[in-house]
Amino acid sequence: MLKLRALLTDVALTGAAALLFAGSGTAVSVPLAVAQVSPLLFRRRLPAAVLIVVAAATAAHTTLGMARAIGFLPVTVAIFTAAAQRTALTRWVLCPAAGLAVAAASAARHGPVEGFLLAAVMVMIAWLAGFERDEHLRLRLEVAASADRERLARRVHDTLAHTVTVMLLQTEALRATAPLGPADQRRVDLVLAAGREALADVRAALAGTEPVLDLPDRLALLRASGLHLPENLPAALTAGLSPPLRDVVARLVGETATNALRHDGPGTHVAVSAVRTGPSLTITIVSSGGHGTRSPAGSGFGLKSLAKDISGYGGSLTYGPSGDTWTTVAVLPVT
Repeated sequence: MLKLRALLTDVALTGAAALLFAGSGTAVSVPLAVAQVSPLLFRRRLPAAVLIVVAAATAAHTTLGMARAIGFLPVTVAIFTAAAQRTALTRWVLCPAAGLAVAAASAARHGPVEGFLLAAVMVMIAWLAGFERDEHLRLRLEVAASADRERLARRVHDTLAHTVTVMLLQTEALRATAPLGPADQRRVDLVLAAGREALADVRAALAGTEPVLDLPDRLALLRASGLHLPENLPAALTAGLSPPLRDVVARLVGETATNALRHDGPGTHVAVSAVRTGPSLTITIVSSGGHGTRSPAGSGFGLKSLAKDISGYGGSLTYGPSGDTWTTVAVLPVT
């Protein structure tokens, strides 16, 4: 619907400009008038190209004696559209260059005041209007995104945080009232520790802060739950990585180990290796020996999110089943 509305607007604008050119006798050269008006149909899709064509045609037409008032309409529309783009080349180079070309042609034809000053003011107004329109749209998007985040935070608070809190309270009551043996007591403590960590992460997300990922504590909790994971991870795991990438590696190891326990169950073995090859660090995490209940490759959100983050840093993440094992391989750039 929005695309159709935009297309109809551009068609109406182009048609109105053509009628003004034809009815007012503005055109001195029909081909140049067509070159000024017809590209406006494509101003949203090709703003830079349209600006170049319309500005060149306007400058040439002005030199031939085109009337200025209506004749400058297409180029002001083209500058307005191009100035609303966030591409630095279009906004800060092409728009001023197009304005100077039109103003110079107008000055040569009509003098410094009647020609150059009038054209420069019209171009400046069009540029400022386009720039202001982009800022207005950006602020509207930020307000909409903020409202979406607030609405999501309310939903999370009313559902997930409430549910986790109830689970913790019920587990605390179970530990205080039920006769538990040492093994059952340890299991209850593990549940409480995991629940408190999840609740802390939820609260951090609601507060708009990043949850603090304590990888050693998380891995210790997974080991206590039955995951076979080496006590000491490879020293090369984060060697030469920038601080943001080290955080990503911590998330990767924690997410992969958690998935191994969740999908393959207690008794699963997880092996972690890190190999430096030139400017890249390859991290391989293999889980094996579990119950084989893992979901199909790519069905989870955690690894997809990590793959996107790692790709943003210039690396790659691949994962999937390999026989009786699940293999995750991350290739990261080393600074």
